[in-house]
Amino acid sequence: MDIFFNELSLTEANHPQIAKVWLADLIKLFQISQTKGCKGLKTSNDIWEKRIAPNYTIVNWLNDNSVDRELRLLFKIHALKYPFIDDLIEKRSEGGIKLFDFKYKDQDAKGLGAAYLFDSLAISCDNSSEWDCTCVFISAICLEDDEISETAQEVKHCSKPTHIENLNDWIKQKTTPSVPNGTILWLKRNLLFPNLFFCENVEDQIIHLNDSHPEFIQIKKRLFELEDYCQQWDQGQFNAAVLPSKVTPESASRLQELETKLTFLCPGNISRPFSWHSRYTPGAGRIYFLPENNQRKIFIGYIGRKIE
Repeated sequence: MDIFFNELSLTEANHPQIAKVWLADLIKLFQISQTKGCKGLKTSNDIWEKRIAPNYTIVNWLNDNSVDRELRLLFKIHALKYPFIDDLIEKRSEGGIKLFDFKYKDQDAKGLGAAYLFDSLAISCDNSSEWDCTCVFISAICLEDDEISETAQEVKHCSKPTHIENLNDWIKQKTTPSVPNGTILWLKRNLLFPNLFFCENVEDQIIHLNDSHPEFIQIKKRLFELEDYCQQWDQGQFNAAVLPSKVTPESASRLQELETKLTFLCPGNISRPFSWHSRYTPGAGRIYFLPENNQRKIFIGYIGRKIE
C-alpha cells in the first residue's frame, strides 16, 4: 500500500530551520509506516516548487548540504517518483468517464483525495494541531454521466508515530496479502513469512484448510504475529511477553513424557525438540515453534490439535 502526502500541511515556516525539522519528521514517520508494510510515498507533481520557508523551496532543501544526506536521498527515492498523485487521480478517472475533485475546508486536497480514492493512508507534516488526528473528513466530488455527486468521506491519516500505532490494526488489514487457503499459504510461505522457517510436515497439516474454517483465520493471525515479532527483533533473546497473543513453553513433565512427539525435522535435516507454542480456537489448536536466538528467526514445527 502506498501512502499519500497531504500537500496542505506543507505550509511556509518562518525560518528554513523549522521547515527542515518538519521534513525530517515526515520522512522518519514514513520510515515507521514502512515497517508496518506500507511502500511508496506519493506526492504531487509540483512538490519541487513548494516554498517551505522564505526564499526556500523543496529544491533548495534537496540541495542543502546542512540537511542529513540520507534524509534527502530517502525523499528523492520514495517521494519524487512517477506516478505522482495527479497522474494517479487522472488514471482513476478512466479516460474522462469520471472526473474527481476533492476539497478540505474549501481547499483543493489532492493528497487527501487520493488516499480516499485508493483506500489508503494520508500523511502530513507535524506542524499544526489541525493535523494531530487519525482521520480527516473531506468532500469528494465526482462527475459521471453529466451528473455531479458530492459526499463527505473519512480519510485515515497520520502526522505522528502515535497515529501509526493507533491505526496499526487498520494498516495491517490493508497491507496483509490475501491468503485464502492453506495451499496458498504453503506455496507463498517464503514471501509471506520471510523470517519463519516451516518444517516439511506442516504442509500436510494446513493444505486442507481455507477461510471457511474458523481455525484457519486464527492460524494466519498467529503466524503473522510471529513474523511481525521477528521483523522487530533486533537484539537479545526471544521475549514472549511482547507478543499480542499468549505463548507458553511446555512444562518439564510434558516435555519428558512427549519428547518424541514434540521433536520435529527442521530445514537442514536436523531434528529438534519444540516447546514454545501458541494456542488457537476453535478446539485445542496449537502452533509449536522454536525461536532461533542467533539468527533471530523462528522455526514452525507443528500446526494442529494439542499433542497428547
